[in-house]
Amino acid sequence: MLHVFFAFLLSAARVVAQNGPKAWSAAPFNPPSLPLAVKSPYVNIWAPQGNAPAPLNQAWPRYWAADLAITGWYASVRVDGTAYMLLGDATVPLLINANQTAVQFTPTRTSYIFNAGPVSVNATFLSPIEPTDLARHSLPFSYFYLSVQSSDGKSHDVQVYSDVSGEWITGNVALQAKWSAFQDNELVYLQMELASPGPYQEIDDHPQDATLYHSIKNSNSVSWQIGPADNIRSFFANGTGLNGQSEPTFHAVNFPYETLGIAVDLGSITTTNEPVVYAVGVVRDPVIKYTNAKVQVETRSAFYWSKFTNIHDAIEDVLNEFDDALSAAVALDARILGDGSKISSNYADLLALATRQAMGAFEYTLVKDSSGKFNMSDIKAFMKNLGLVGSGRINSVDVIYAALPVFIYLNPAIVGYLLSPLLDYQSSTQYQNAYAAQGLGERCPFYPIASGDFQGHNQKIEESANMLILSLAHAQFSGDGTLIGQHYDLLNGWASFLVNNSMAPGDETTSSSDGISATNQTNLALKGILGISAMSKISDFTGRSDDQSHYQSVATQYAQQWTSLASASDGLVSSFGSGSSGIMYNLFADKLLQLNLIGDSVYNLQTSYCKTQASANSFGIPLDSGNSSLARSDWTMFAAAIVTDTSVRDSMISLLHSYASPNLENLPFAVMYNPTNGHQLGGINSPAQGAMFAPLALNVALQPVSFGGPASSDNKKRKGMIAGATVGALALVGLIAGICVLLYRRREQGPKGSYNRADRIERLKPTTYTSDSVLEPLSQTVHRDMHDMRNQPGTTRYMSSDSIDVGELPGQVTVPAAGRAVPYGVVTPFVVQSARQHDVDADSDAVSTVLSRNRSSDVSRWMGSSGGRSAASMSPPPVPDPKTVVQQEELRSEVDNLRREIERIREETAVLGEAPPPSYDADLTNSLRTTGSP
Repeated sequence: MLHVFFAFLLSAARVVAQNGPKAWSAAPFNPPSLPLAVKSPYVNIWAPQGNAPAPLNQAWPRYWAADLAITGWYASVRVDGTAYMLLGDATVPLLINANQTAVQFTPTRTSYIFNAGPVSVNATFLSPIEPTDLARHSLPFSYFYLSVQSSDGKSHDVQVYSDVSGEWITGNVALQAKWSAFQDNELVYLQMELASPGPYQEIDDHPQDATLYHSIKNSNSVSWQIGPADNIRSFFANGTGLNGQSEPTFHAVNFPYETLGIAVDLGSITTTNEPVVYAVGVVRDPVIKYTNAKVQVETRSAFYWSKFTNIHDAIEDVLNEFDDALSAAVALDARILGDGSKISSNYADLLALATRQAMGAFEYTLVKDSSGKFNMSDIKAFMKNLGLVGSGRINSVDVIYAALPVFIYLNPAIVGYLLSPLLDYQSSTQYQNAYAAQGLGERCPFYPIASGDFQGHNQKIEESANMLILSLAHAQFSGDGTLIGQHYDLLNGWASFLVNNSMAPGDETTSSSDGISATNQTNLALKGILGISAMSKISDFTGRSDDQSHYQSVATQYAQQWTSLASASDGLVSSFGSGSSGIMYNLFADKLLQLNLIGDSVYNLQTSYCKTQASANSFGIPLDSGNSSLARSDWTMFAAAIVTDTSVRDSMISLLHSYASPNLENLPFAVMYNPTNGHQLGGINSPAQGAMFAPLALNVALQPVSFGGPASSDNKKRKGMIAGATVGALALVGLIAGICVLLYRRREQGPKGSYNRADRIERLKPTTYTSDSVLEPLSQTVHRDMHDMRNQPGTTRYMSSDSIDVGELPGQVTVPAAGRAVPYGVVTPFVVQSARQHDVDADSDAVSTVLSRNRSSDVSRWMGSSGGRSAASMSPPPVPDPKTVVQQEELRSEVDNLRREIERIREETAVLGEAPPPSYDADLTNSLRTTGSP
């Protein structure tokens, strides 16, 4: 296997001499920081590079966070009695720095070549990525392995050494620590933890409840010692050796720094037949505290504990499976780099840098049931928002959306594991918002306490559309429809919200890290429209044909209106009526999900704009032409994936490559940066860099969707209906009687005011309102109480240009002037005029109300001066009285719901009627109580 290690470095197709490294070659390029051990949120160690980087043996490895805290990790080699340092920056007597001659990284590995006197040493850091093996991928261990080869063909006496210290497990090195060692015939592992752990606590992004492990397979050549770092490193360097003992007195991590040292004597060799393999891990159990759908707190363990009963077995498995892990890593590297190289070598380079970063930010978890066994059907993944992109929350929805391509490429099921905790919590009684949450967690630092986030926010359209897009992506690419079946009602409610709000975003924003504050952002409106279209497909997959046709009709009409409003001669405007343009990165969802909603003209405009911008900037394309100082690498790659000209795509990728390799910064690959000078602005080490896989994700085939899990509550046959045909018939009679009573009460009691549906979000059936049903037009100056109706499903929003929201109009309205019907809930982003409003002619250019949330009455804010769009050609709908219409629609909705319930019961009765009547014994009664069925 030795040839694999050295061929990995020496067969590089391209070795690029960068301005940064002076004394060694870097392949494929020199990034801001090199990933060393990047396996989980807390096994996340890097080697800073950037401007004038130090070699690996003249700088300490650093934790991923912005303060670049030192992480104690040291390695050295003795050759014929002379000690050479390989890793770390320790001051040790009689120690010589080995000469670093090369470094190379792939998606899973980073390798260094050193000359240590008469031998060459390969020091490789391997963080396995096994996307379809949850147990192995969830193990929080990374490999560090060493191979030695004689440079002069002669045999040499060689020993190797490695150690780690307590900075891995705390952000406060003044805290007390304790340590211990284990050794048997199979393995040696040394461990360290805080004397008083802080469960679910962090200090400076470090865990306070973790145990650090340093391990190796045991043999007669292995020795170990736990003690002060300076002493043990000197013992190895001067040939004294390690004594197999632990420091007896526990103390603070840094007083002095205790180290977990392991040495291996290779004897006299010309080459190592097998590498010396160390495994380093940071273990916590449980790993997450999660608030579930029942508003109960779950303490969830990492998935690998379903395979192992103790840490000894887990570490033994890690060490025994090294050969398989390495083979899998080599194969995955070849696959990723091979696919990337088909686009360009620059693109393959970006994939190599981003893969571990994207896949090392989350943990797979399980929870035990009442019997103490893990529930293997309840797999949930929790992502730490490294770099604090967007809201910073756990499972931040906008970050999952950005990282989606890497999951689609490697294993689409990962998307479902990340969505599951979000969907479950938002199905709880604690969550009452009509729109989707930003993520999980109530307060910062969020991780690892994934409590529910029921607070309001200003990204309602953004997150609701993200959740629909992600849910559909999971179903279409994994073929698993379980989540969309279980949570259909929740998804449907968010779709209704989008129907009523997407074309009037107002002051809502996309991800807060986009730095765009303009009102009525076109990219945000586009995402809402694509979310509605995604819901159409979800409805189709789950057998709701009425919903499917409704949502597709709305999405199609909105897309046409959006195209008209967003298109300008030189690109796509960043907000309706504005003069600035921008990257419409959400077009990627249209292509990925194969919605085919947006026309070619839009893609051509975006391509033309990106072509112009790519030639005008050195490191990237600004998100908004009005702000030349902010770009995002993830959204740029989304945009590059969907342009219609491959030369433009390649130019955009080259800009990103230039940003990733300018030798300016020494922090892990950051998402936000300045496209004019290449400096990082934020989002370091973010999993959002999974967006680098966007072009590859477009080549992944869709899968047939099946429903292997339980269906939605409104789609499954309720166990409580097993009482048979007799009970079904009685229920039918009762429902019919209920309709009669309801109609009678409505007639007797009259209007009851506005209808509050905060506790139930359900789309209303389309209804046609003609000019005969229009009562008095709404005044343009309306009391703020009308805002209470603003987010109700099935309503149409109209706004006043000189006041505030003028309210919501449910149903379908007929526009007398043009004879066009606007489907229920469709917001017409034009001019609103009343059929009874005097002094206004339907064919005139007068504007009574402009769809906008700002107070300006200037029509050009919406129509745009450059687009040449005129309000005169747009026929406005009449405005019915909202109270009367809402009451009519409320009644109609309830009757329709009752009618559907009757039909459902009839179907079930027809099926159940074929079977003999069931018995009403105690077992059946207890069964019904247990299942919770009515």
